[in-house]
Parts: sequence; C-alpha cells; structure tokens
Amino acid sequence: MFPGHTKTEWTIAVSSWIVGGMIGSLLTGRVSNKFGRKPTMMANCIFMIVGAIVQATSSTITIFTIGRVFAGIAAGGSTAVIPGFIGEICPPHLRSKLGVCFQISITLGHLLVAITFFFASTSSGWRYIAAFPIVLAFLFLVLAPFVLVESPAWLLTVGQPVLAEMELARLYGPENVFLTKKWMVQDEVAPRVGMGSEYIMPMQDLAMSMSKDVRKQRNFTKLFSPAIIRQLLVAIGVAGAQQLTGVNAVFFYSSGIFKQAGLADGRIGVLLVNFVNVLPTLFCGLLSARLGNRKLILFGFVGMFLSAVGMTAALVGHVPTLAIVFTALYVTTFGSSLGPLAWGVMADLFPDDVRAMGCSICVGCSWLCSLAVGVGYPYIAAAFGNYSFVPFLCTVTMAFLFVHSFVPETYGKTIQEIQDEFIARKSRKSCSSQIAVLG
Repeated sequence: MFPGHTKTEWTIAVSSWIVGGMIGSLLTGRVSNKFGRKPTMMANCIFMIVGAIVQATSSTITIFTIGRVFAGIAAGGSTAVIPGFIGEICPPHLRSKLGVCFQISITLGHLLVAITFFFASTSSGWRYIAAFPIVLAFLFLVLAPFVLVESPAWLLTVGQPVLAEMELARLYGPENVFLTKKWMVQDEVAPRVGMGSEYIMPMQDLAMSMSKDVRKQRNFTKLFSPAIIRQLLVAIGVAGAQQLTGVNAVFFYSSGIFKQAGLADGRIGVLLVNFVNVLPTLFCGLLSARLGNRKLILFGFVGMFLSAVGMTAALVGHVPTLAIVFTALYVTTFGSSLGPLAWGVMADLFPDDVRAMGCSICVGCSWLCSLAVGVGYPYIAAAFGNYSFVPFLCTVTMAFLFVHSFVPETYGKTIQEIQDEFIARKSRKSCSSQIAVLG
C-alpha cells in the first residue's frame, strides 16, 4: 500500500482505528443525551464520510492513519448509540431478537470486505474498499430524515411527550400506542408511584416525571451512585468478556493462524472465519428465545472453551485440518451467543435516563480491550507458539464464572424488572452480611 513504511508505522495505522473507536464511543453518550439518538447517528455519518475520503485518497501512511482515526470514531459512535437505541424502541419480548440485527450487520460487513480481498487485491483496489462507506453514509443521510424515528424514551426524558407519542404511533400504529405506553410506564413510573402494571400514567405526566429525574441528577454522576454502580460494573464485565475471550485474535490474525495450520492463502482463512461468523448470528435470536440470553451466553463460553482446547491440541499435534475446524467452531459458538447478545445485554442493564452514558462507557471499555488483544496477541503468539490460545482458556473460564455469578437474565423482561433483580440481589447480600455479623 505504502512502500517503505516500517512495521511500527503499520501497527500504528491498524491500531488507530481502534483508538478512534474508543474516542467515538466515549463522546457519543453525552452527545446523544443532549441532541438525541437520531441526530447523533446522522452526525456520525459525517465522520464516516471524512474517514473514507481521507483513506481512499491518502498518499502517505500518516494521512492514511488520520483517516483510520475518523473511521474509528464513526464505528465507535455507532456501537455506543445503536444497541441502546434498539432497546429503547423495542418492546421487551422483541428486544433481544431485534438487537441481534446489529451484530448481523457487523458480521455481514466483515464478510463483504473479506470477499472483496479476492477482487480488489491490486495496488489501487484497496482504495475502492476504503471509499465504499461513503455510499452507505450517503444513503443513511438521505433516508434517515424520512424513515428513522427518534427514541420515544429520550423524548420523554427531555420533556417532549407529544413528540414521543407521535414516534410511537409511527413505529406501532396509532391503535397500538396505548399498549406501548404500558410497557414504557412499567419501565419508568409504576414502580416509583407504587401502582400496579394496569395503571397507565398520561404521557404528559410520564414525561414530567422522567425529565424531573434527569434534571435532579446528572446522568454521568448517577452512573456511579449506589443504585446504578453495580449495573455499570456488570455491563463493563460483559463488554470485556466479549473482547478478551480471544475472538478478536482470530479476526485480526486469522491469515497467520491458518498459515500456521498449513493453509497457504491467508485470504481463504479470513473469508472462512467471517463466513462462519455470519451463519450462527442469523439464528441467535431464535436460540435466545428458547434458552434466554444468560443461559445461551454460558453455553457459548463452554463451546468456546472446548473449541480452544481442540484448536490447541490440533496445532500441537500438527493436524492442520482439525485446527481449521476447531477455529471455525470457536467463531461459530461466539457468533451464536456472546457476540450478538452482549450489545443488547449491556444496554438492557441500564435505566433509560442513564443508558446512553452507560453504553458509552461500556463500549469505550470494549474498544480498549479490543486494542489490548490486537496489540498483545502477536507477543503472546511469539511467546507461546502453538499454545497461543491457552491464555484465552483462562479468560473464557473467568468470563463464564462472572456471567454465572453476576449477570441476570434479560430476555423478555422490562427494564424495571431487570432493575428490580439488581435491587433484590443487593438486598439478599445485605441480609446475608447482617446475619453473618449477628452470628
């Protein structure tokens, strides 16, 4: 791409996208809280266009790196705002199924890029790949004003009940606004006013109640309050588990891993990994409906652990075919569980008034963990050789124990039901502590 560049310069160029992702994710929460989810997503497209133009027209690796930062900001902003937005516009029973669509779009994007490697591997072909996001961003900017809705939950937090009701009517039809208000009220108001789920507060009163709470305490400060800090830490743990269990090592270095296993053309390895990541993601929503999010994630960890053991044994035993099969199984179990579900679970753990800031912090931590894996794995591979996935056996085990101990079931539950479970766990812990002291 850029003759004469050093290995360090290329490492910085590759990692700059992740750095941009961290910046974008951490900034998005405050921006979307102030201006709304819809304008934030549209503004994000500007960064996408700028990043694509700079990369596609770059003449030096330094300029290319700057373009990667802008593209990363767009990617980070998307991962921070979209999962929460999906959760805010969906009823509880559809939240997980539709939340999986976000991961499906990511996996399809990765697959399309992997396919283009076979057709755009010329000296200038990569520029067309880098420029393609311009088309996607332009289409979004053209269609969003007419197709995309604003989050009704955000409109209520800023005291816009009429607009919130209009957006609910656009989403579900005027005849279903009453039903959608019912689950929104259950999430936000009924538990605080001591009324049952049959009580439906008028939209104007609902907006006043929610916006008053937002004014009372800054969103960022509330995240670290005793009432929310546990949810924040659990969500950060889920974000870390998604990145630190090793799947990014496969995606970042799949060509090298498959060459180590005996596959000559690294592009085939990249294509295979991305292909097996798409298929299970398509069925993840159906699996979560049968098993629930928590149980499916735990099963995914078991599958990843066994696949990593098989991959290591195959590499040590110099059986390249088995190494490729177990690598594919590793990605498949991730793609059918933790990969798509982590985004929605993180968003579901937060109440509406702090969701944007909470997701922003969690996704920022996710990008940081991704950077750690991207930078650290080559050193792990050099030090451990064929045993390079043994450290990930440890992280998968710790992630399993963490989810089993601290992550509640979120499938089909309202946001308030999830918050009630955290309150109940905290109460049980307090009671146990008091009993221990008295004993």
